[in-house]
Amino acid sequence: MLFSSLLCSSMYYDEDGDLAHEFYEETIVTKNGRKRAKLKRIHKNLIPQGIVKLEHPRIHVDFPVIICEV
Repeated sequence: MLFSSLLCSSMYYDEDGDLAHEFYEETIVTKNGRKRAKLKRIHKNLIPQGIVKLEHPRIHVDFPVIICEV
């Protein structure tokens, strides 16, 4: 069996050091004299978390076995 103890994370750090999958900022848009708040996704200045060590080893994602309880 193939066990994985490391995982390539899909999370990012922003400029403030916060960790999340996605970051948004609220912007105010004026249309026809009305102000609306919109969320704009941030793509710049994000640092990937990188490789994370897992607390417990897990079966690798690509391992072609179905696990079932009998």
